[in-house]
Amino acid sequence: MNEPNIHHLKYFSSAAKLGSLAAAAKACNVSQPAISQGIRKLEETLGCELMIHTKNRFKLTDEGKLLVGRAEEIFKTLTSIRSDIDGSLKELSGTVKIATADTLAQSLLPKSLQKLRHKHPLLSAEINFGDVPAILEQVRSGQVDLGIIVDDGRVQGVHKSILHEGVFVCAAGKNQKVSGESASFLATKESPGVDELQKIFKKKFGKPATIAMQVESWEVIAKFCTLGMGVGFLPDLLLKNWDNLRPLDEFKELASKQKYRVLLIHQGDHQLTRQAKAFVDLLL
Repeated sequence: MNEPNIHHLKYFSSAAKLGSLAAAAKACNVSQPAISQGIRKLEETLGCELMIHTKNRFKLTDEGKLLVGRAEEIFKTLTSIRSDIDGSLKELSGTVKIATADTLAQSLLPKSLQKLRHKHPLLSAEINFGDVPAILEQVRSGQVDLGIIVDDGRVQGVHKSILHEGVFVCAAGKNQKVSGESASFLATKESPGVDELQKIFKKKFGKPATIAMQVESWEVIAKFCTLGMGVGFLPDLLLKNWDNLRPLDEFKELASKQKYRVLLIHQGDHQLTRQAKAFVDLLL
């Protein structure tokens, strides 16, 4: 069985909507005999009668009425495909909106953003900072295209992809002296942070860790560590940003029990803009 000719389908649809073969011929910029012949060939292809002709007029059969509606769906799909193809041929421009934490931005984004700028020079990025609940809300509400977060085990209602997996370290400034289990720690309240540190510290030493300070920024904790203000409980990803920070071997086994995952989150592939998709392709 031959497939329907799209031009014949257009002739039929125009005639049905305009109520006249002559009007359809004018709208399609062809002769009236071409309209009649196209509809006859369409009927032959489909194996059914679409129009019942009377003097100077016609009416649609049940099959014809069904085809009119379906034809509109086909034309809309073709228009959408054409639009997508035209768009793919044009240089990407606009903005990708991203929400993340400052530590993750410094560790994971620079190389990907450089690649994005090189591949799509007209495309820019807008980066917002916040904690996990704030970033989740921005993604769910559509305020940003993408979120990059540390998985706290409670991330729901979004599409998730793993960008990075690692473990925690206990770190100090290169010249800082640390007094074993009596060391005082710097950690975040947000998970993974103080609660996770206390669990693994107490299991190993039989007593809670001394918390010198709770700071809701791993970058700030790292800075304080380099000033000798305590031992930082930090993701290993952060160490590459700080040359004057060293992991403490005596706490390596303890800290590495705390694993973490960095997630890329969004509303779903079908919701991503072309700009966001281009950036996701470089990240994953």
